Amino acid sequence: MSSNGRPEDFRERSEYLRERYGIATDSHRRWIAPAIFLALIGGGWLFWSANFYAKPAVRSTLISFNAIDSTKVSVRYSLEFKDSSIAHTCRLIAHDYGTNVVGEFVDSIPTGLAHTTRTVIIPTRLLAVSAGIENCS
Repeated sequence: MSSNGRPEDFRERSEYLRERYGIATDSHRRWIAPAIFLALIGGGWLFWSANFYAKPAVRSTLISFNAIDSTKVSVRYSLEFKDSSIAHTCRLIAHDYGTNVVGEFVDSIPTGLAHTTRTVIIPTRLLAVSAGIENCS
């Protein structure tokens, strides 16, 4: 390798240095295909998960609750169903000051309702300070 300034010498030196230090000649373009593939897969998964989980089978909203006395609490809530041809159930719970469950009620919703607002009385063993919807299915 002489350094007389000819382009062939620079090319040889450049190839020698690339080989010596493990620098690939076309490494800057190898990541494009995997990146596009992962972006398509990731974008598709993101679209699917956002679309699927944004529309649950049962959507419930707690409107209000009122402790009537130390043995019962009234709960008002609304429901929206994706499939109104099947019967649904909702589990409602009441909590005391220490967040212990003091009452529980399973409300059965008949078929044929796509949207409904219900008021339920939950029997409690102690004075309830809060109530809510545990789950609906």
